[in-house]
Amino acid sequence: MDVAEVKTAEAENLSSQERAIETGAKLLRGRVTDRVLRLHDAIRNYGPPQLTLERAVYFTESFKQTEGQPLVWRWAKALHHIAENISVTIFDDELIVGRPNTWLGRYTLAYPELDGTIMQAGAEAFITAKGAHDAVTVTDEDKRIIDEVLFPYWNGKDFTPNFIKALPPETRHFCWGSDPENVGTKFSFVIISTSTMRHSQNWVIDFEKILKRGCKGLREGARERLNSLEDPRDLAFKKPFYEAAIISCDALSLFAKRYSELAASMAATTTDRQRKKELEEISEICAWVPENPARTFREAIQAQWFTQLFSRFEEQVGGQINQGRMDQYFYPTYRADVDEGRITPDGAQELFQCLWLNIMQSIESQMSPSAAKGREGFSHHETVTIGGQTPDGFDATNELSYVLLESTRPLPISYPELGVRIHAGTPERFLHAVAETIKDGKGSPKLINDEFEVPWFMSNGIEKREALDYAMSGCSESRLPNRETHKTGNAGINYGAVMEMTLRDGKMKIYNEQFGLKTGDPRTFKTYEDVWNAYQLQLENVVKHIMIQNYIAAGLKPRYIAAPLASTMHDLCMEHGRDLHTHADYIPGALDASCIDGLGGFATCIDSLAAIKHLIYDTKKLTWDELLDALEKNWEGAEAIRQMCVNAPKYGNGIEWVDAIGYRIQRTVMEYAHRHPRPHGQSANMRIIPITFHNPSGKVTMATPNGRRAGEFLSDGIVPSHGCDTKGPTVTLNSIARATCQIYKEHREDLLNMKMSPANVAGEEGTRRLMQLIRTWSAQKHVHIQFNILNREVLIEAQKDPEKYRDLVVRVAGYCAFFVDLSPSQQAEIIARTEEQLSH
Repeated sequence: MDVAEVKTAEAENLSSQERAIETGAKLLRGRVTDRVLRLHDAIRNYGPPQLTLERAVYFTESFKQTEGQPLVWRWAKALHHIAENISVTIFDDELIVGRPNTWLGRYTLAYPELDGTIMQAGAEAFITAKGAHDAVTVTDEDKRIIDEVLFPYWNGKDFTPNFIKALPPETRHFCWGSDPENVGTKFSFVIISTSTMRHSQNWVIDFEKILKRGCKGLREGARERLNSLEDPRDLAFKKPFYEAAIISCDALSLFAKRYSELAASMAATTTDRQRKKELEEISEICAWVPENPARTFREAIQAQWFTQLFSRFEEQVGGQINQGRMDQYFYPTYRADVDEGRITPDGAQELFQCLWLNIMQSIESQMSPSAAKGREGFSHHETVTIGGQTPDGFDATNELSYVLLESTRPLPISYPELGVRIHAGTPERFLHAVAETIKDGKGSPKLINDEFEVPWFMSNGIEKREALDYAMSGCSESRLPNRETHKTGNAGINYGAVMEMTLRDGKMKIYNEQFGLKTGDPRTFKTYEDVWNAYQLQLENVVKHIMIQNYIAAGLKPRYIAAPLASTMHDLCMEHGRDLHTHADYIPGALDASCIDGLGGFATCIDSLAAIKHLIYDTKKLTWDELLDALEKNWEGAEAIRQMCVNAPKYGNGIEWVDAIGYRIQRTVMEYAHRHPRPHGQSANMRIIPITFHNPSGKVTMATPNGRRAGEFLSDGIVPSHGCDTKGPTVTLNSIARATCQIYKEHREDLLNMKMSPANVAGEEGTRRLMQLIRTWSAQKHVHIQFNILNREVLIEAQKDPEKYRDLVVRVAGYCAFFVDLSPSQQAEIIARTEEQLSH
């Protein structure tokens, strides 16, 4: 082999981002403008995210002045007060303007109406953790404002403590345990309640409305409805909503006009001719949008950014505002600008990259340390959806789909969270481009399957034409922006805890407390079915309490939270004069489906139950005394028994009876939910989406019969346990398909991670193999899949030398993050994931 061949072989063993790190290159591939590079470097070099409190302060000032008025009206007035007073800043090189802070770098907003009672403790935790991998900077002035302005007003008035007080004692105990000092700040991790972490779960706004109608058109529509009200009941309840819609539109336009004025004043004083021209154009654009419909692609981008930024002022959406089908709603202005010579594909990419860098600066942090543990690396799900099908059922791929895909590839960042809709007719050319992008090694894009999603929406009463127009959101979820109304965060299952409660008569060892049902001593179980029956009772009991807390959270939200801007951009809300957060009362025609999340340990349970069946009942190689004693001692002095459990049959290897255990687990959850439907026939859906909760959930879970040690992370998503599937990705997909119960409309999205080495997908042959795997995944009607294409050795080196690998991006869950922003235990979990081998 000559020198050239050696270099080629070495290059194929590295992903694009690994190669860029090794060579010191600033870009993974291609090129970007100097402007984009300067902005990127400034943001990355600023340091840790910093708390910004202006939004919280002005929101609080307004609420003090409007007490006693309807909540949705108060919320809109608060948005207007923010728009009038928040600092406006434009930095050199910025083309897409608008921010809630006064520095060029990462920031995190505060929402005292959500968790003001624990703000002091949260700020102290940030200060104590200064310098840690996931720390947020809190200055002395920030702490003073929290102590003197925010906490005194919101203490006891915010949603979190009042929700916790409203829970039945047993449900509260499942979520927060029995220590009263922990309530609100420290989860039990047996049931994980997420409604206290956010105003809304992941959400998609109908951005096309703002591009086509502008605030002017939305305002006029609200005013017409307001003026048509005659019924006294409507005047009492709908009038405040439509007034709030008008005020919200005024606020958004006012915010943009302040940027127009700032840009004009800066243009008048700058001596840089090029920047003067840019600032004058920014001023003209901000004077026009979002008040009016966008006329050009540049105006459309700016209007969209103002709208999503203002939505961040309005509420904390879990994982940030999802971006919707960008290649569809931006396409008309893009196509017109290209045809008329106003823009080129390269120019469009620069504007998209400016948008990605704006999104990158907005970090969602949690005041609750427990909540932060489940969202490591500053999780973000501002998913941009491309591909899929049109409402007429044709392939939706267009030129902008490729521009968007390419715009995400050069920079060493994890923004945006790019998602691709795949269907049976996805063009080969587009799938090839997607596979090549996956091979860059940043874990992007993630894929979602039309072959599952469209039938799912139809089974829940949606016309096919509308179902075909869904957008991706969150980790692996989907949304119909004008049909869905459920915004309340759900609660999730620690499947490992369910296993532990089955083995310990309902008790959790780490707490030495009774959490679950008394289902008996396993030593008395005569058959495996006795074990299963106990497990099923524990699981159903957990699901019951999840649904209880879901109902209470949804019922309580309208008293504490509103979203007038998001509601103004929702067809059903405008038709019925109802805020989105009143969905607990059901908006006619809505899809109002809540979820029961699996937040870790699905495969842990499958493998544990399989080990029990195989070792105790089928082969009789172990007794219950031997196994339970080994588990209680965390395998100390019982390594031989642990090895028997490690080597027992495992999920993911094509063993049908093992895979069937997973099916029974899923079916149990769905049948319980199916027996207890929500009002108006709405479903409570099951999905397995851990974020990083499988890590802290593992820390409270004792040793499990699959050979896992106490405190270790649980299995991730729907995939087999770490390193336990050894037959290749096709067999793994077959096993997952057998373990997935799709016979009820209650089954929604499960998260599916796969990891491969760059060498395994190198070259055109590797690209084709990856494309074939994606086609197989789609044909089997899995919901979601995403890939880490990187070398285990590189991850280990990144632990040793974080500065060299500071820009290394990895796929964590339904989001990507910088590897160095993760805790050592979460880094270890990613390293331990199975490395699949595609057959040559």
